Amino acid sequence: MSNATGPAIYIPTDKNIFDALQHKKVTQLELLKFLRTRGIFFPLNAPKDMLIERITSLNFGYHDFIWLTKLLENPNKKEKSTHTTLKFEVTEDDVRKACTTVKSNIEIDNSVKLTQKNGTTKLSVTYVDLDFSKTELRQRAVKTCDIEIEKTNEGVVLKMPSTKKAADIASRLKQVLSAQLQDGQTIEEFSINLSSIISPETRSRFFDVLVRNVPGYKFDTVTSVDVFHTIEDESEDDDDEREARLASYINRAALAGEGVLDSQEFQQLHKRGFFIYKIIWTGISGVEGGDKVEFETQFGSPSDCTDFKYMVRGIYNFQERTKSFNITRRAATPKENDTMNKLLREAAEQAYKTVINSLEE
Repeated sequence: MSNATGPAIYIPTDKNIFDALQHKKVTQLELLKFLRTRGIFFPLNAPKDMLIERITSLNFGYHDFIWLTKLLENPNKKEKSTHTTLKFEVTEDDVRKACTTVKSNIEIDNSVKLTQKNGTTKLSVTYVDLDFSKTELRQRAVKTCDIEIEKTNEGVVLKMPSTKKAADIASRLKQVLSAQLQDGQTIEEFSINLSSIISPETRSRFFDVLVRNVPGYKFDTVTSVDVFHTIEDESEDDDDEREARLASYINRAALAGEGVLDSQEFQQLHKRGFFIYKIIWTGISGVEGGDKVEFETQFGSPSDCTDFKYMVRGIYNFQERTKSFNITRRAATPKENDTMNKLLREAAEQAYKTVINSLEE
């Protein structure tokens, strides 16, 4: 007798279906449409609870499950961005060949698209991400991972979302590009990290320089700061014993509010060896009548200040009539997002050079 078995089949229980129908993404209108496909009609103002009770009494088939899971799919939420620079001699044809190789080896369940334009090659991978921490019928999310490989005079810059999927694809690209090198050639990789810097003041200074030097934007105010404290052996005297003991119990804290860097609470934490690893601030466009933009940068691994990532949180439009900014921010368009992410990259790299040079003086 063969021991081979087929793929596991998941069959939702009545409770799974009932819980899923209760979700706000499953609207009363969608429930009415579903019942109509079964030849069951309710008034347009029928309560949602009544419609759910009727639907849960029906038998669910495969296509019914697909209908429900699609309604519950998590959106492809905006991820923070990151980048790394690979310095070596390379041509656009080399990049295209490497991307083609990676594309051919990506799992068949994923949709992969390769495009090239104006010195930039984009590898787009659409995949299904499963989050088993959610309820059964809400675990599926369709996401798109765009990795841009921009050719520069020194090599290439890989720009990508700060996700596990993007990191995996980027790692494959680097392996293929390395395999294409001629004998004696090597790839020098540069990414922003402060792992070699142990001074809390210098780590915090990196962010202070960054927020004040985004090209084309005047620093406005810091609205949120997350700080981290690396627990080490500290010399304690009678006066500082209580504060040192407190610092040994707390290794991170978050402060929010305009002008938070000037607050007494932040200054006290800074004196105790805490350093910034995440910051949110606003900058105002230098163009007359320009908008105000909210930025965010952080190190994903605060203990060693690695995994640097950033994002444009939103834009507060300037209203000419009132000479003020909107209270509610809007999402940046794809073009605005690309432009401002580039400015954040430039500011971060310049801030990194500034703090490194200050240590060498």
